[in-house]
Amino acid sequence: MHSSLSVPGQPKPSTSSDSPVTPTQADCRSRWDQLEEALGDFDASGYQPLLGEAHHQLLDLLDSILSARKSYRRLLQYRDKYAQLLVNTLQWVSGLSSTRTFPKFISLEFLCMHPPLEGRKKRKFMQALLRLSKRAKLLPKSFSLSGVDIGEVIIETPNVDISRGRHGGREVCLKKYRLRRWSQSNPLREKLVELLIREMIIWYNHRHPNLLSFEGVFQPDDNFEKAYLVSPFYANGTVVEYLKSHPSVERRLLLLDVLSGLSYLHRNNIVHGDIKGANVLVGSQGRACLADLGLSRLIDAQILTWTSILSTIAPWGTLLWQAPELLSAQLQDQENFPPPTTSTDIYALGCLAYEIFTGLLPFAELLTRGRSYIQAHRTISIQVVKHGKHPQEPAADSPAYLYYGLTQSIWDMMKECWHREARHRPSADNLSNLPDLVDVLDDRSVQE
Repeated sequence: MHSSLSVPGQPKPSTSSDSPVTPTQADCRSRWDQLEEALGDFDASGYQPLLGEAHHQLLDLLDSILSARKSYRRLLQYRDKYAQLLVNTLQWVSGLSSTRTFPKFISLEFLCMHPPLEGRKKRKFMQALLRLSKRAKLLPKSFSLSGVDIGEVIIETPNVDISRGRHGGREVCLKKYRLRRWSQSNPLREKLVELLIREMIIWYNHRHPNLLSFEGVFQPDDNFEKAYLVSPFYANGTVVEYLKSHPSVERRLLLLDVLSGLSYLHRNNIVHGDIKGANVLVGSQGRACLADLGLSRLIDAQILTWTSILSTIAPWGTLLWQAPELLSAQLQDQENFPPPTTSTDIYALGCLAYEIFTGLLPFAELLTRGRSYIQAHRTISIQVVKHGKHPQEPAADSPAYLYYGLTQSIWDMMKECWHREARHRPSADNLSNLPDLVDVLDDRSVQE
């Protein structure tokens, strides 16, 4: 299957020579020739090491190109054949620097000579992969899956369908964005293409026990509207559903699971952007993992000084979990809304903790019957932004305190997450060290 995204209303990438869009200026020609030759050799090898020195030279060449704005911009002009080879190679490099298991063909000698990329250099290569993939509308070949059986739709939202399916002899979950209602020329359609590319690349390259793993994309007939994001199927469903059927479980462990996954994202300069109970799944051994990185984004300001990827279709998470700084922008009808941050993630984390320990939605007392979504939106926004309201504390004799494990210390932790000043909210790492959480006995199996 070809790994480019076939976008209705756009011509498919040309199969002819790349010369009209390939950087060819005389002063840089030798470097681009060297790059194209190395990319071709790497592809012919099946992305296996040819020689350690050959890889070293390719990585150094890419690093030098990405370190200068002029050459970086020229690299982003590649399309078709060499754009695909670049995307494949940048993904291979990013794979070496992720927490994924190293490919079996990587030799110990190669790893000693060229250790996994970390920190700033890692983010630079990842950002280049994101930018080129979005501009050229291409995905790495390693993302493509075949032989996926599509089953029934189990969840429908205005923008996404979630289906059950099978791949490799086991049950999987299939996520598909719904685009049919928009015109082919609508700019929103282009934004959704970028959203899908960004979600897949960030998701694929960040692996953690408490993040839902991404197995790849199934794209029948090279049709973008039928592109499915494939992940494991979790029979226990969301943490909300799991707690309804397992009310006596140790809820602090579930919160710690989420904090572990969120700490990993934040340490890698990634904001989740939509933390809530519906986006936390529970595996067969009772371990929670964060799902739905559709609003996630890289946040390195030094890398994002130009060609920013901070714009998206819906720049906030769901209303009830939104921090006051996000709600304030909506109340004021600002044209440019602030993006989610690690601090807005922490605010939402406090609301998720409220769900876990009370079994209620945040601000449930304001969600009265007969009130429209617009009315509820404005009421909650005003209460949060202008009056500093946060979800209501349960009574001392409520199930939350008597049966679900809520303590005064955990409640105080939630209030810290809801601090009106974003800079005063704790980090995910700090929350994991809360006295009521550090000594929780975890007797769950490691294997899912």
